[in-house]
Amino acid sequence: MTKLLDQFPGPRFNLEGKPHLYFGGTAYLGLQSDPEFQKCFMNNISRYGTHYGASRNANVQIAIYSEAEQQLKEAVGAEAALTLSSGYLAGQLLANYFNHPDYTLFYTRESHAALYQGKTPAFSSYNKLKEDLKEHLSTKKTKPVLFIDTMENKEASYPCFEALKDLPLSHCILIADDSHGFGVMGSEGRGAFSILAGLKPRNLLVCFSLGKAIGIPAGAVVGSKEMINKLAKTEFYGAASPANPAGLATLIQSWELIQSRSRQLQNRVNLFLSLLENPDVFHFIPSQPAFGYRNPGLTDFLKKHNILLTHFHYPNEDSEPTSRIVLTAAHSEKEIRRLAQLINLYFQSH
Repeated sequence: MTKLLDQFPGPRFNLEGKPHLYFGGTAYLGLQSDPEFQKCFMNNISRYGTHYGASRNANVQIAIYSEAEQQLKEAVGAEAALTLSSGYLAGQLLANYFNHPDYTLFYTRESHAALYQGKTPAFSSYNKLKEDLKEHLSTKKTKPVLFIDTMENKEASYPCFEALKDLPLSHCILIADDSHGFGVMGSEGRGAFSILAGLKPRNLLVCFSLGKAIGIPAGAVVGSKEMINKLAKTEFYGAASPANPAGLATLIQSWELIQSRSRQLQNRVNLFLSLLENPDVFHFIPSQPAFGYRNPGLTDFLKKHNILLTHFHYPNEDSEPTSRIVLTAAHSEKEIRRLAQLINLYFQSH
């Protein structure tokens, strides 16, 4: 059942007059409700306003955009970066650009809806994808474009991407959605870009949301200078309102805080795993703060103890329920211990 709140669902809130803990959502670093981060954001709103609705190609521009893109490209190790108003729009920019007769699109099953335009079917297995890519390269002239999610696929996810190593990537343009990796995974949250670049695809573009781990209403694409320049010249990009400049200024000014929270989050994840008696009941990637499961009884059990988790049909009502426990840097060690204690108690009796 959906719960309606009148506040941001941070790690703890009151619901129906009772204190609850929340282990859900995507606010991995807990910055959305962090007082230091909020103060920085509000100060930047005073300077840059609440929104900037002009095109990035307008004759009057704000320098903070190029400064933030410089910060992002250096953070992930890419040649260039481009910011947009959301992670979804970043994905749509790429999907729109490559939805062209010169390219043929290939989607892995876990590719996010943001990467789609039209009804291109996704491949159910990497073996089938490998066969079709090889056949395409031997019989057709269009460039293959492969869309993946960096965190959701058991066969090809962070940090090893094993199944990708068997694909003819040197002939493919690789598009990766790293929305659940950037800010969280890798050295101080740098994400998957450098690892994917090491697989040496023909070209690599990685998109991600800044609204999840970082708590800023924006998205970004990183890649080669050549490709980023081409994307910046499209009508799709030029016609869209840019990201909130106050948010991007906060990104730059809070970078040390972001890195500190990323390290803190990894400590929380390590503590949680050390306390679980049966971690194998969850689906998770090492160091990832999200723990998927398929046992609705656990959801109900924790709810009785005033703990709410992520549990809903995603991305639509026809989809399988998404059930996961999400840890954040804002959770205290005491709260992590309480959660693990209850999980152990549940599985001891089931």
